[in-house]
Amino acid sequence: MNRYLSILSFVILLSACSKKEDKPANASDSLLSKPMTVDPIPEAQKKDTASGLLIDQARFRSPEHEALLQRFEVYDVVNIYHDFKSIRKPGITQAQIDSFDKAKKISVDELKAVLEEGDRLGWSKH
Repeated sequence: MNRYLSILSFVILLSACSKKEDKPANASDSLLSKPMTVDPIPEAQKKDTASGLLIDQARFRSPEHEALLQRFEVYDVVNIYHDFKSIRKPGITQAQIDSFDKAKKISVDELKAVLEEGDRLGWSKH
């Protein structure tokens, strides 16, 4: 019985220490490899029925998105977007993303927010 328990604990220990070879989620993120498609904003603006105010969908952002972009000036967002544009293609590696983030001193989430903002404003077409 003692031998059985020691073999079982050794197998459990060995399986717990095994290394997974999964690809990092960021390397396969489609936002980092290609521009997102943005639906064109309709000409007719939507009115809020409660207050009667017009809602400009081009300027509407989620609080999380606004919080990520809060520390950047407008020209910083433009520079980061256009600097990343040269390496933004399918097959981008995690090492390229990490080196870009380190050079620009931003996080991956901030980079995604910048790319989303630029795509939403139509910068990918230029």
